[in-house]
Amino acid sequence: MNKETAFKYLITEFHEFKFPVIKNRLYILPETKKIITIVGVRRSGKTFFLYKTIQNLISKGVPKKCIIYINFEDDRIFSLNIEDMNDLIEAYYSLYPDTKELKKYFFFDEIQVIENWEMFIRRLTDKENIRLFLTGSSSKLTSQEIATSLRGRTLSIQFYPLNFLEYLNFFNVKVPKNFKFSEIRHKIRNLFEKYVFEGGFPEVITTSNLKSEVLRSYYDLIFYRDLVERYNLRNFIALRHLMRYLLTNVANPFSFNSYFRILNQQIKISKETLLEYFGYLQEIQFIFSVKLFSYSVKQQQVNPVKIYCIDNGLRNNVAFQFSKDEGRLVENIVFLTLKRKYSEIYYWKGKNEVDFVVPISPKKKEMLLINVCYDDEIPLREYKGLNEFKKIFPETDCKLLILTKNITESNIDIVKTPVWEWILSETL
Repeated sequence: MNKETAFKYLITEFHEFKFPVIKNRLYILPETKKIITIVGVRRSGKTFFLYKTIQNLISKGVPKKCIIYINFEDDRIFSLNIEDMNDLIEAYYSLYPDTKELKKYFFFDEIQVIENWEMFIRRLTDKENIRLFLTGSSSKLTSQEIATSLRGRTLSIQFYPLNFLEYLNFFNVKVPKNFKFSEIRHKIRNLFEKYVFEGGFPEVITTSNLKSEVLRSYYDLIFYRDLVERYNLRNFIALRHLMRYLLTNVANPFSFNSYFRILNQQIKISKETLLEYFGYLQEIQFIFSVKLFSYSVKQQQVNPVKIYCIDNGLRNNVAFQFSKDEGRLVENIVFLTLKRKYSEIYYWKGKNEVDFVVPISPKKKEMLLINVCYDDEIPLREYKGLNEFKKIFPETDCKLLILTKNITESNIDIVKTPVWEWILSETL
């Protein structure tokens, strides 16, 4: 079968495709002429989000013939090269010659498997009346690489597993604006306890059993496809040790030098190679590192970072666990909530600690300070950390917040609110 014929099969197959029932996500695509690229961890629902976007276009009156979806990992178009991409356009206009002057919407999944794909995409957007949507998993391309390849023509959207509001939607729980006082608050709270340990991968949530097996398969895919194959890594033992160690120590300080000294007693690896591995894990957004808040770059560099991970369920199926780690898992969810909204997140440590320092408006020096305390009572140290920061940085305008398990209380200085209430308030 030649390439043009193969493309005709794929296009026709898509136009006959019956979409499954798809839950809404909170991502809103902006009105822009730029290429939309959706990147993120595999199995987080990127393809289904494209399906939902296509359904929305059709519901608004866009003819289905003006929309195509192509997965470039389909075996029927295996080993494409840049010269073959003209066959896609020829195939489309051969099927639908009357669409030449109409606006069209092309959705390309994993187009990065084609070498020099960006040349074709740039030409397509420059010459044709087409709005383009691209997705890429971490195994192929990062958002930074896509932005560089398309030279300002793209707007990247970082995709994550479900946040808590989306998680509730998967259980058909509609959250009213007055959810704090609604009768449904008890069900919401119970589901939050489940979300803390299960995480937000859609397939895991909809699987009645074998959840651990599904998460383990995700972990293996990330290990082999996103890391070993993508970066051509060789020291599997060191990589596995590093990944498990970081997941075990979510929400804890991590000193690279201290870890290297410990690992080097068991596994021979250079510090440079290990540092590269640590960088790759951050590049694919498997883990995130949070630096110490300081106006001194040197202080940020010499102090430990705090580690967070992409999903609690994934973490719980890989990490060494000696307890439920409930507090640290909740802190990880708080981090992911902040990560979706803010570009800069820090922690701070003096005599006491602040879990999160978030510059809301750096020029005005407005800061959101958060401590997470998922206990029945709030220890004195949680208050001390917030107040100590204010004294050391008197020029900052600080909003102080303690996220709790079930305590609600507001005063002039510090607001205390249940963490599930705060998360929903941040996302509604």
